[in-house]
Amino acid sequence: MQSPGLDPPEDPARLRAPMSDRWTRYDTLAYLEARDLVSGEAHAFLAYRETSLMGAGWRVRVRSRLTAGGVFEPAAMAQQAQGATARGEHSFVWGYQRLPRAADARHVEFRVHVDAGRPVRLELYARLRLADGSPAPARSASCDWPAGPAGP
Repeated sequence: MQSPGLDPPEDPARLRAPMSDRWTRYDTLAYLEARDLVSGEAHAFLAYRETSLMGAGWRVRVRSRLTAGGVFEPAAMAQQAQGATARGEHSFVWGYQRLPRAADARHVEFRVHVDAGRPVRLELYARLRLADGSPAPARSASCDWPAGPAGP
């Protein structure tokens, strides 16, 4: 039984960023959960920033409970953002992607939104299925794209 006024216990199934240590700092950026009612699977996606405290830079990682994730290196994201802007696009997809098909409405992707040739926001997007197989309402979580190196 929980005592009044205390926070509920944390969900042990929730994805978490690794614990920071003296070499690397991890900062949670965005979290998304969505359930596919056809399979009963609970999908979870976690975006976090990984910063080397030894001067080796930083990156954003996306972990997923049931799919592959993604690694977002700042230089690669800057290059992709410039290309997307040149093509007149407002975002690009990086890392894992599942596109919907006629027989399966699931749609999962990690989008990097751009402005003036720079990455400005990371979005975790999932549209899974209702029990009858039709598309469920889309869910997403986003965060600002990290700017420059973070201090220790």
